[in-house]
Amino acid sequence: MRRRRLLERTLRAREKQRDQDRRGLDPAAMIRLAGFGAALIVFVAVYIGFHRQGDTSFGGSWGVMERLTRPLIFGSNALELIALLLVGLIAWRAWRKMQGGS
Repeated sequence: MRRRRLLERTLRAREKQRDQDRRGLDPAAMIRLAGFGAALIVFVAVYIGFHRQGDTSFGGSWGVMERLTRPLIFGSNALELIALLLVGLIAWRAWRKMQGGS
């Protein structure tokens, strides 16, 4: 009877360890997410480039883009700050996932 209890405890411990390992950071998923994000950015940039065909992005309906490129804080513009915020958010989520959070 002792041997059976030991085997059951060992199996439960292995299953628990496997579950903890699965909750860790998945590098392949992060690489796929980064690739998808880069493809989306390139698609939007190419669409805007072909749609406007030589016009500057500061005239017409795209005039709001000028506000994003003006220096705000220490010479950085809003686009750079938005990019830093998104990268920070992704890094924070990956760090929380590695720590065992959801």
